[in-house]
Amino acid sequence: MEVKHKKFWGLTKYLTLSILFLWLVTFCLFNFGFLSNFSSVKFDKNKLNYENAEIAVFNNNNKLLTSNIKQKNINVEEIPKNVVEAFVSIEDKSFYKHKGVNYKRMLSSTIKNIKSKSLKEGASTISQQVVKNTHLTNEKTFKRKINELLLTQKLEKSLSKNEIMTSYLNAIYFGGGAFGINNASQRYFSKDAKDLSLEEGATLAGIIKSPSKYSPITHPEECKKRRDLVLHQMFKDKKISDEVYNKTKNSELNLKLNRSCLGSNSYYSASINEACKILKLNEKDLMLNEYKIYTYQNEDLQKIADEEMNNSSAYCKQENANGLIISVDNKTGGINAFSGKSDYDLLTLSRQPGSVFKPIISYAPCLENNIINPLTPILDEKLNIDGYEPKNYNNSYHGWTSAKNCLAKSLNVPSVKLLNYVGIDKAKSFASKLKINFDANDNGYALALGGMTKGLNFLNLTNCYQCFANNGKYIDIGFVKEIKTKDGKTIYKHNETGKQVIKESTAFLLSDMLKESVKNGTCRKLNLANYNNICAKTGTVGVNNKNKENSDVWSLSYTPQNTLCVWFGSTDNKNLLPKNITGANTPTLLAQSFYSKAKLKKDNYIKPGSVIEKEINALEYNNNQKILLASDSTPDRYKIKALFSLGNEPKETSNIFDELEDIKINVIKNENDNVEISFKANNYIEYEIIRKDDDNEIILDTIKNKNENIMFCDKTLKQGNLYTYYVIAKYNNDINNFSINQANKSNEVKILLTQNNPLF
Repeated sequence: MEVKHKKFWGLTKYLTLSILFLWLVTFCLFNFGFLSNFSSVKFDKNKLNYENAEIAVFNNNNKLLTSNIKQKNINVEEIPKNVVEAFVSIEDKSFYKHKGVNYKRMLSSTIKNIKSKSLKEGASTISQQVVKNTHLTNEKTFKRKINELLLTQKLEKSLSKNEIMTSYLNAIYFGGGAFGINNASQRYFSKDAKDLSLEEGATLAGIIKSPSKYSPITHPEECKKRRDLVLHQMFKDKKISDEVYNKTKNSELNLKLNRSCLGSNSYYSASINEACKILKLNEKDLMLNEYKIYTYQNEDLQKIADEEMNNSSAYCKQENANGLIISVDNKTGGINAFSGKSDYDLLTLSRQPGSVFKPIISYAPCLENNIINPLTPILDEKLNIDGYEPKNYNNSYHGWTSAKNCLAKSLNVPSVKLLNYVGIDKAKSFASKLKINFDANDNGYALALGGMTKGLNFLNLTNCYQCFANNGKYIDIGFVKEIKTKDGKTIYKHNETGKQVIKESTAFLLSDMLKESVKNGTCRKLNLANYNNICAKTGTVGVNNKNKENSDVWSLSYTPQNTLCVWFGSTDNKNLLPKNITGANTPTLLAQSFYSKAKLKKDNYIKPGSVIEKEINALEYNNNQKILLASDSTPDRYKIKALFSLGNEPKETSNIFDELEDIKINVIKNENDNVEISFKANNYIEYEIIRKDDDNEIILDTIKNKNENIMFCDKTLKQGNLYTYYVIAKYNNDINNFSINQANKSNEVKILLTQNNPLF
C-alpha cells in the first residue's frame, strides 16, 4: 500500500511540475498577448450586470416563472470600506496591485498543495472570479483556463478596480438563494449592504468559500470560526487595530434573518436546485448556458399552496413557524405545487416522521407478506417486548380491534406488534424498495412509531405515499419535466414510467385502510362532502410527552390523482405552539382547505385482479375474533364485506346460522322463595322463557339482542305448586332476508315449592 502511495505522489509531483511549466509558458504568452486569437469567448461588459439575470423556468403551460427575490446591485463605494477590505484580505490581498492574475500566488498555492498532498489551496484572484462568475462555466479544462486568463486581461483593461470589485460583490453567491452582497445582507441581517458592520461584513466574506459548509444558519459554529479567520487576516494586513480585532473576534454572529428574502423554499428555486443536480452544474452555469427548464407546476394549485402557507399563522400560532406543502401528480410523479416557510432550505432537511411512518414500516410490509389483511384482529394491550414498552396516546388501550382500525386510530402497540411479526430486517428491506435509507442504529422497535436516527426528508416521504396511491408503482417525484438548450435540444426528460416495487394488492389494501382513517380515525377533518376517495395518515412527534409538547406535525394524504404532504415543525426541536398542536388538527386543517379549493377529480380507486372481496360472518369476528366466510344461511345483517389479497382469503365457512345450537338452563330457588332461571344468550337469537304448571303455560319474558349471561327471577309463585321451566330459542325475527324457521327447546327443569325444601 505504501508503494502505491509513493507512486501516486511521484506521479502527482510530475504532473504538478508539468502544470507549473505550462503556467510559466502561459505567463509569457499572456503578457505578450500571443493567445488573444485563441479565445472562444468574447468579453461582454453587459454580463457583469446580474440585476436582470434569471434562469428560464416554465410551468406546465409553458408560462415563464420568476424568482421571488429580485437582485439589487450596489456600488462598491456605497459599501463600508472595512467590509470591502474583509473580502480583499481573505480572497485576494494584492487585488489593488496585480493586473488580474497573481502568478506568485499561483506558484505558492501549487507548492503548498504538493507539500500537503492535497488540492486545498486555490489561486484565483477576484478579477478571475468575476470572469468565472459572469462568462465561464466550471468545466476543468486547459482551454477554459486560457479563456479565463484572456478574459481577465480584457476585464482589467476595460474596468477600474472599483468597477471590478462592484461586479464581484454583486455576482458572488452567499448561499440560501442569495446572489450578491446586498441580497446576502438582507437575507442574513435584514439590512442593506451599505449598513453592514465590520463583524457582519467579515461573516459574509467568510461564507463565500463554501456557502453550505459555512452557512450561519445550519453551521453557525463553523461560520463563526471562518468569520474570526477573516478578522485575523484583516488584523495581519493592518486593516483593523489590535483593539478592534480583540473586540470583534469574540462577538456573536447576531443574525437577523429576513424570510422575505428567502428563495430556496419557492417552486422557482426548488426547480433550479433540482436542475443543478440533474446536470451536475451550478446556478451560474445554468444561466450562462441559457438552459430552459420546463416544470410540472400547476398555476392554480401553486396559488392555493402559496395562499395557505402565507396564511399558516392561522394554523400554527408560533412566530416564524416552519411549514411546507408538497402536491404531486400521481400519474407523472411531477410536483405540481410547492411552498415552504423556513429559515432553512427545507428540501435539504430530514425530520422525524412520527406515525406517518407506520404504514411504511409496519402495515405495508405485513400486507406484502400476507401476514395480515385489513380485518386482522390485533390485541391492543400493554406490551413489553425485549424491554421496549410502547404506550398508546393517553395510555389508553382498546382490546381486540381490526388492523384497519388500529391504523385509523394510530394505535402504537399494534404497530410495534406488526413490526415484530414481520421482523425488523424484512420490514426495512421492504422500505428500501421505496428508497428509504436507514442509519446503522435503526434496528429497534421504535421504528414502528417513526423513531429514526436521522429521520426522512420531505420528498422521500411524499414519494412513498405517492407509490401507495399509484398501486405500488414507484415514480421518482420531481419538479423538472424537461430541460432544453437555448437551441431547443432536449438534454433531460423526467422518467414518468416508474417501476412496480410493491404488490398492487398491498397498495390497494393499504389505501382501503387509510380511507378508514379519514372516515373514523385521526384524519376525520378530511372527511369532506365533495370527496369520498381521500386516504390519509397523520403524525405527531413529541419532544416532551409528559407535557404534551410536539416538534413536528404531519398530514400525508392522497387521492387516485394527487398526493399531498403538509408539515409544520420546529427546526430547533422545541415545542410548537399552540401546545395542543397535533397532526390531527393543524396540518390536516390546512390539507382540508387545500382540497376544498383545489377541486381535484373525484375518481375512485380501481380494484386490481389480485384483490378479492369476500363476505365474512360478523358474529364469529366480533365474538370470537375469527375470520370465517359467511354461509348461504347467514343473514345480511351478520355479514361483513372484506378485502383480501388473492390467495390470502379465508377458506373456512362458519356454520353458526346453519342450525341452532343446543341451549341449557339452570334453575334454583333463592332465599326469598323466588326461582332464578339462568342461561347464556347470543345476540342473534331470541329466547322465550316459559313456565308451565297444572293450569296453564305462559311466556315469562322474551330476551333478544343480548350477548351475555341472562338471569331471570320468577317472583309470581305459589307455595305447594309444581312448576316446569324451559326456554325456546329461535332466530331473531328482525333478521333481514332470513328464511330458516327453526327453534330449539332447552332442557326442562321441574320445581315443587313446599313449606320446607323444594323437590326437583
